[in-house]
Formats: sequence, C-alpha cells, structure tokens
Amino acid sequence: MRKLTLATAIVAAAAVPAAALADVSYTYVGAGYAALKPDGISRLDGFNLEGSAALNDNVHLIANYLRAKDSPFTANRTRLGAGYNVPLNSQFDVVGRLGWSFTKVSQSGFGSDKDDGVFGQIGVRGMATDVLEVNAFLTYDDTEDKVSADLGAVFHFTPVFGATAGYTYSSEIQTWNVGLRYTF
Repeated sequence: MRKLTLATAIVAAAAVPAAALADVSYTYVGAGYAALKPDGISRLDGFNLEGSAALNDNVHLIANYLRAKDSPFTANRTRLGAGYNVPLNSQFDVVGRLGWSFTKVSQSGFGSDKDDGVFGQIGVRGMATDVLEVNAFLTYDDTEDKVSADLGAVFHFTPVFGATAGYTYSSEIQTWNVGLRYTF
C-alpha cells in the first residue's frame, strides 16, 4: 500500500501545470553527488551542498560546500556570497555575485594547503522552458587564480522539487555534479 501511495504522489507531482513552474526562485537548498578532476590527479568523488536565500526581488545570499576525495587526496571548497539579479527579458536574469571562497586540499602523509580569497561571478539564469531552468556563469576564484565556465540546469518535477546537473571547466580542474533541489 505504501508503494502505491508513493507512486500516486509522484504521478500527481508530475501532473502539476507547467505554468506554475515558470518563475526562477532565488530561495532554495540542494544536495548531490560531485566529482572533481584536477590535472595530474585521479578523479575525486564526493558531495556538494548549496543554498540561496532571496532578500528581495533583486538581492540574494548564496552558500555552497563541496567535498571530494580519493585516497590519498581530499578537497574542500566553501563559498559564501551575495548576488544581484536584474531581468534581461521575461525569462532570463543577468546575475552578478561576489563573495568569499575557502579551499583546503590535503594529501595523506603530506599535510594540507589552505587558501581563501574573493570570488566573483557574472552570468545568466532563467527558464528555457516551463520546466527547464538553465544557467551559465563565468567565475573568477582567487583561491584558484583561474577563470572557469560554469553551466547548469534544473529540471523541475514540481514547483518545489527538481533535479540538478552542472559542469565547471577551467584550465586546471573540471567539476561536475548531479543532485536534487528544494525550492521555497
């Protein structure tokens, strides 16, 4: 009976009218699998946590944490910041973000390397369709001293639940992630 109730809830959620999903929200939490592929090191597997809180129609706070490891390496990155979004058209916003980044990379038996500094992002975010949100950013992170290209998508099953996917490329590291998002 419990499986039937869960299946019914999933079907009902999928039947939500698409018009109810047409807006991008800047208030959400998410989590999922993340992988890093630094140059010269095998892939590091782990997880990421992210969140955003809209303070008003144009200003939001962001936070994300990524941890990945493959013996003997472990990488951690935390970013805290604020963003400003301006409508580009009825579907997309131009988004700028500025904040602080903390990284720690360690290797068993050799200690760790810690760094912190500013990061900045500029990009677009919006609804490509009624259920598919996309984003593209250029990010400069002082801890990596590199510019990266970030691409992401959220497929909204309902107005509050979605599946996420993202890919980041810089000249020294590639990162990808998949997960789930809860939007308030």
